[in-house]
Amino acid sequence: MTRYPTSITQLTLVSVSFASALLLLSAASTQAERYPKDVMLNGAAMTSEHISGFQGTDFVVGVPDSSTNDDYAVFGLSSEEQRDHPCYVTVRTENVNDSSGKQDLKKELCSGKEKSREMVAAFTDNAYGKRSFVTGVRVCMNGDNTRVKGIQIRGGTITDELRLGKLERGAQDQKFGNISHLNPEEPKDDRPNCNNNWKRWALCPRDNQIATAVVLHFEAGKEPRSLTGIGLQCRNVGGVYVLPENRTP
Repeated sequence: MTRYPTSITQLTLVSVSFASALLLLSAASTQAERYPKDVMLNGAAMTSEHISGFQGTDFVVGVPDSSTNDDYAVFGLSSEEQRDHPCYVTVRTENVNDSSGKQDLKKELCSGKEKSREMVAAFTDNAYGKRSFVTGVRVCMNGDNTRVKGIQIRGGTITDELRLGKLERGAQDQKFGNISHLNPEEPKDDRPNCNNNWKRWALCPRDNQIATAVVLHFEAGKEPRSLTGIGLQCRNVGGVYVLPENRTP
């Protein structure tokens, strides 16, 4: 014979037990998205020595440091145009400890809704190793050197030892014969009027750093305002948190 709770106390206990089980299942599901070991992003953000392209009015997009979301880093960039002006940029970020935590941070200096094909360079999870992030960026300019017409990125993959290692590349979907070609080490995308006019790289200052924010430079004047250059802000990767040099415990 099946027994049922016969008092309010018993009903309450059953409800609590059921709720606890749901919480445990939810926690297990959330935990499954995380990596076995946590990475710490250390120290204040350091700006790349150079920008790629040309200086303009600058806007920092991302999470440089000292934030509640300071465990996010940049894994890609994309851009759209309005009437030939690259006025719309998306900085793609991901939580370094949880691959399900992604944020697209946008900067728009356009004057309307009409936009062009999206130009994208990114270390996506299905094409590159998880925990792959940007360490360098360079742009391709138009013939007048006034507008960004191409983006290329360089990066690395965080290892099981919680250090920045060589970029892990997956195989491309398309195969030629029995040869499986790896995805490009430095993915890029450009527009026809790029004309191979690539500028110098903007790189994280240190070897064990990844970009946590992007410095976008735009021309002055009325919108739409064109993107003219890109720099990076980077932080150190480590297994434990290290206080910045100018801060005491």
